Amino acid sequence: MQNNALAEIQQKYAGCNLLMPASTEVQMNPFYKITVMEVPVDTSENSGDVFKVGSVKAGKNQQGKDIWVETFSPAKPLLMKLAAAAGIQFDPDHTYGTRVDQNTYKAKAYGAMRMPDGTGKTHADEKVICLDDEEANFRIEFMDKSIKGITDNKAAKSAAEMFKGKWIDSSDKWGNKCQAYVIDDSDREKYIERSVLVNMTLLRKTAAEKAMTGAINRVIRALTGLKGQYTKEELSKPFAIPRVTFSPDYTDLEVRKVVLSQGMNSIGSLFGAVPVVSSAPPIGIPEEKSVFDPEEFADNPAFSSDTAPTIDEPPMQEEHEQNRFDQDQRQEPQTTQSAPQEQAGYVCDSCGSTISEKVYEYSIDKFGRPLCVKCQRGGAR
Repeated sequence: MQNNALAEIQQKYAGCNLLMPASTEVQMNPFYKITVMEVPVDTSENSGDVFKVGSVKAGKNQQGKDIWVETFSPAKPLLMKLAAAAGIQFDPDHTYGTRVDQNTYKAKAYGAMRMPDGTGKTHADEKVICLDDEEANFRIEFMDKSIKGITDNKAAKSAAEMFKGKWIDSSDKWGNKCQAYVIDDSDREKYIERSVLVNMTLLRKTAAEKAMTGAINRVIRALTGLKGQYTKEELSKPFAIPRVTFSPDYTDLEVRKVVLSQGMNSIGSLFGAVPVVSSAPPIGIPEEKSVFDPEEFADNPAFSSDTAPTIDEPPMQEEHEQNRFDQDQRQEPQTTQSAPQEQAGYVCDSCGSTISEKVYEYSIDKFGRPLCVKCQRGGAR
């Protein structure tokens, strides 16, 4: 049934980028099940899921020469998909970034996930970006390029259009033969300073975000046990992540009551307590006190009603007060002339009948003049 439902969804949304990992479920016991989430990887050049980090030896060919295979590392988009499939949660109180000084940013991340055996696993990590150190690294990098030669084809052609230099035979960082462009001594300092300025300008704008992303990515890699690099052959297979989910036997009436109550309590922790309407007797679940204060959201347009209450449909609080006054009125003795409230002059302004002090105060507050319960129901003003 699950496979049919998944196939139906994939067929219906064939023209969309469906962000739904495939899953397989196996029931462990009456309360828990293991769900294996499958996350495919897009290894195309512009996908953003992976980036090239180098190459590794994959053996030798028939001529005895080494065979090198390109390797890739998971990038942020793929890591976030893996985190969602694994059910990794980040603690907002311990996942934050701070500015240490004018040129230093530090971010910390604290994540947790539930292992297949039901136990919890946590990991904390941090990422520090110091702009002074990064500037020094950029300066060394571009100094080496200007002397040894720029091996990247696009970068070399752009440098040749702006700076004096010459082309030489060289090899790139993966050992492949190529043409490199060496900057002339007269323009070398200009090339280095311009390159450092361009890269530092971009880094200063995104240093805080890069620090936070780096900390989060480190936590995801540690919790999921990802390798540092994969070949394209390895990435052609989807990542499979097992996780434990709560799956009770809903045919049991007692279990259904517990799950319903716990579900309402979960909603209440976010949006306030939700009353559970049920005629069943209590089953031993402790009552939780609501901390939702409506006054705090009185001016929030997200909680404003589209239709205001009318006289024919008064608010529930007024109905409750009215019913309480009706009960008080029915409990009043028939000979009310001797009551101290009536001697004080509490009479209905419409029919002249005597009324109690509570009815008098309620009527003055709601209608602006003293009215008995009968006249109040008539909507007298």
